[in-house]
Amino acid sequence: ERLDGFLATALEGEGRVVFVTGGPGRGKTALLDEFARRAMDKYPDLLVASGNCNAYSGVGDPYLPFRDVMAMLTGDVEARWAAGAITREHARRLWAELTVVAQALAERGPHLLDVFLPGAALLSRAEAAAGDGTPWLGRLREHVQGQRASSAGLEQNHLFQQFTNVLDVVAEEHPLLLVLDDVQWADSASCGLLFHLGRRLASAGSRVLIACAYRPEELALGRPSTLPTVAGQVERHPLDKVLAEFKRVFGDVWVDLVQVKGTEGRRFVDAYLSTEPNRLSEGFRDTLASHTGGHPLFTVELLRAMQERGDLVQDADAGGAWVQGPALDWETLPARVEGVI
Repeated sequence: ERLDGFLATALEGEGRVVFVTGGPGRGKTALLDEFARRAMDKYPDLLVASGNCNAYSGVGDPYLPFRDVMAMLTGDVEARWAAGAITREHARRLWAELTVVAQALAERGPHLLDVFLPGAALLSRAEAAAGDGTPWLGRLREHVQGQRASSAGLEQNHLFQQFTNVLDVVAEEHPLLLVLDDVQWADSASCGLLFHLGRRLASAGSRVLIACAYRPEELALGRPSTLPTVAGQVERHPLDKVLAEFKRVFGDVWVDLVQVKGTEGRRFVDAYLSTEPNRLSEGFRDTLASHTGGHPLFTVELLRAMQERGDLVQDADAGGAWVQGPALDWETLPARVEGVI
C-alpha cells in the first residue's frame, strides 16, 4: 500500500526515490516484483525496468544496475523473457516503446552509447523497429557509426544529466518505474547517479519512481578504502550520504520489512501454507510461526526441508494433502535460516 501511494504521487508529477529495507530473506525482492506486476496491470502505459547489483562484481562494475535498466528500456529483453524473469506482456510493452527511448537517446543522450548500452546493438533494434526514413534514426546511426561524440574525458555530471534527460523525455509519454535491487553492492558511480536522479526528480516534475532495495547491515560495515595511503582501512559506504540527503529532501520514503509485526509474520505463514492442500493444525502453524518468526525465506526453506526429510508427508486418503509426519521433532530443526539453507 505504501509503494502504491508513492507511485500514485509520482504519476502526478512528483517523482522520487523510495527504499525497501531489511536483512537477507525478508522478502524485499519478492515485494518489489509483486508491486511492479500489479502496477503494470493497473497502469497500461507504465514502463517498468529493473537493474541488479552484484556482490562479486558490482563494486568494480560501473553503472551496472543502470546499464540493466537502459537495456530493458531499449528492448534488450529476450534473455530475461526466455529465463522467465519477465512475462511476455512485459517484454511486448518494452518492445513497443523501443523507438521512443531510442529517439530520446539519439537526441538527448548520445554520450550514453557504449557507456550504458552497446550502440551497435541499439541501432540494429531501432532500425528493425522504426524503418528507413525516420529522421532521428539517421542521427543515431551517425553517433554509432564513426561520428559518435566520444564520452572519453566527459565529466561525470554531463553523463548524469544526459541519463536524466532521457528519462524525462520518455516519462513525458510513459511514466516510469525503475526497480534497483541489492543497492548495498552498487559501485560509487551508480550511487552518484542515483543521487543526481533523486535531486532532479524532486524538482523537475518527472513521472518517474525509482524503488530501491538494500540491506542496512551491509551499509553499516562500510567498505575497504580505495586510497593507497589508507589501504586496509574501512571508509563510509558511498550510499550513506545519498540516503541522508534523500531523507532530508523526501522525508520518510522507507518501507522497513524488519518492522513487520509478529501478526504479519503469522499471516504470511498461513497464506504460504494455503498455497498447497494441507491438513496442518493450528498448533503446527503456531509452532512454525514461533520457530521462524514469520521470516519469509526461513519459513519457505524450512517447509521445503521438512517435506524432503519426511517431517511433512502427503496423505493419500486426504487427496495428497500435506499432514504432519510421525517423526516431526522441532528440537532437531535448524534454529536459524542459515542452518536450513
